[in-house]
Amino acid sequence: MIEPTVLERRTAGLRADNLVMRMLHPLASYVPRPPESQRSSDLPRSHTSHTAHGKRSLVVAGSGTPTVIFEAGLGKGKEVWGSVFNEVAQVTRAVAYDRAGYGDSERATTPREPMQIVRELRAMLREEGIRPPYVLVGHSLGGTIMKLFARAFPAEIAGVVLVDARHSEFARRCKQAGLPRILYEPPPALMLLARPAMRGELAASVMSTAEARRVGPFPSVPLVVLTQNKAVARWPKGLGRLWVASQRNMMRMSKISSMEVCDDAGHNVHQDRPDAVAKAVLNVVKAARFLQERKARRLF
Repeated sequence: MIEPTVLERRTAGLRADNLVMRMLHPLASYVPRPPESQRSSDLPRSHTSHTAHGKRSLVVAGSGTPTVIFEAGLGKGKEVWGSVFNEVAQVTRAVAYDRAGYGDSERATTPREPMQIVRELRAMLREEGIRPPYVLVGHSLGGTIMKLFARAFPAEIAGVVLVDARHSEFARRCKQAGLPRILYEPPPALMLLARPAMRGELAASVMSTAEARRVGPFPSVPLVVLTQNKAVARWPKGLGRLWVASQRNMMRMSKISSMEVCDDAGHNVHQDRPDAVAKAVLNVVKAARFLQERKARRLF
């Protein structure tokens, strides 16, 4: 067997990188979806994981690698991922769960800093024998949690999908731009009316920026940023421009990335456009599998 030259290796690497980028493009092909009548938004039956941090309710379905982990936004549980989860589970293993204080999961006894939630999620995965590599999917606050997970444990991550997630510097940039606080921060009334789990997460969410600075850089893995435009189109222009710019900045966290604006979706993109989210997740799974095979063959 003739060994490839350095130039041939570099050329092969460039071709592979271009192929991965095409896989992440919003128009990239993926496993065909079943007919609408055959799709279900109901999750499979859940079970309880007994972790060192308390009981957590989760669902696991499908087989294959990498495993896709779903993290819901503020005030939401695993059920919001139903349609996307079921489609992804046809292709690879999928996991969705309730954070502490949601659904059938026990209430937390520790502060709700995003990094603490990452530690609890990782402990649950280890307890259940669900080993990496992972593709992390997070909506809104769940995106913040998944970004921290990826930064803190980069060797375990094969890809990331952020669904209308918030940039850690968004509030600061809005403040610098002189925008009214009510436009970019939760109203005080929400803290009074929210359930305990939500209040704890809201109170601790300000810690996410500092935590992001303490952990390492974002890993060089396939990344797709999905963002909505239905609400943004009605926002004051200055706020809308900052939001779109912040989404593009998140896309730049990885060189292997793409961004898609879902014009016909609101903040809950995964419920308004489950097809777009499932497509993004499966494209990342496909890209991650390609990179894993490439690594195994030592074609860097």
